Amino acid sequence: MQNSMKPIAAAIGNQPARSLSRAELWLGTELLGRAGMADTVDNHLRLAGRLGHGMVCLPVAGDISDKPPLGYRYFEIRELKAAVRSGNRPIAAVVDGPFQSLVNRMGLMAVLLAWSRDRKGLMAAFESEQADCLDLIRRSLDQGVRAVVMADDFAADRGPMISPADIDALCGPFYSRVVPLIQGADAAAFLHSCGNITSLVPLIKAWRFDGLAAVQHGANDLTFLHRAFDGHMTIMAGIEPDLLASDTPPRSALKNFEHVVKTLAPSGDLILCSSTGLYSGDFLARVRKVYRLADDLAAA
Repeated sequence: MQNSMKPIAAAIGNQPARSLSRAELWLGTELLGRAGMADTVDNHLRLAGRLGHGMVCLPVAGDISDKPPLGYRYFEIRELKAAVRSGNRPIAAVVDGPFQSLVNRMGLMAVLLAWSRDRKGLMAAFESEQADCLDLIRRSLDQGVRAVVMADDFAADRGPMISPADIDALCGPFYSRVVPLIQGADAAAFLHSCGNITSLVPLIKAWRFDGLAAVQHGANDLTFLHRAFDGHMTIMAGIEPDLLASDTPPRSALKNFEHVVKTLAPSGDLILCSSTGLYSGDFLARVRKVYRLADDLAAA
């Protein structure tokens, strides 16, 4: 575990006896409603407390009106500041990375086409997104967050959307600058990407992230990822969609979950988190069952 993880790990790990560390990148409006709560900062803190989360993650944006509807809301910097000042739990800012922001603005296919047909124009647009993202990270760190999660979807189920070399050319200079900035503020740097990121391990190693957040076990094998980083990577994941889709998860999903917990929990590098976010109101009771199962598996 990297030095910048130590403060956040100590706080997240301050859980009841026999409980695994847990957190969640995205708590949906419907989920809060099922708990009888409006979607406010204070209620995110309250629900995190009820669920036993050691850290509260809040998606932040400079202009929340510019974000697509995804089942969860974005927060402004002033709201992030209020959450940090509450002293309730360590706060993480979830920030859309520049690649993801560019995709949100242009559309995925337009970005991919521009990469092959108008790379100079795309790079100009990307530099603008980088500047906005860097400003948001700095403002978040100024509020005293203990972690920053960079959400940048580089991959689909079969692998990266463009080659690892192209991803490095596009994003490498940005992350090589941003990760030390986060860690220099005594905060931990996490990366979230959907899809199969196994071929990106050398890049992520070079970028020196402290943790991976909400990555998919089915697409990657979390135990493989942990080994690939020589055990020096916090894995904030493990709860796959099949575990939350019904009150009786498939046996295969339960078996995979057991393997992840029993393999990673002893290392101390596992923070339970869904790979998709907790959106549906039905997930409220189901994720509690998953937490109980995880604690039993870890104690066995």
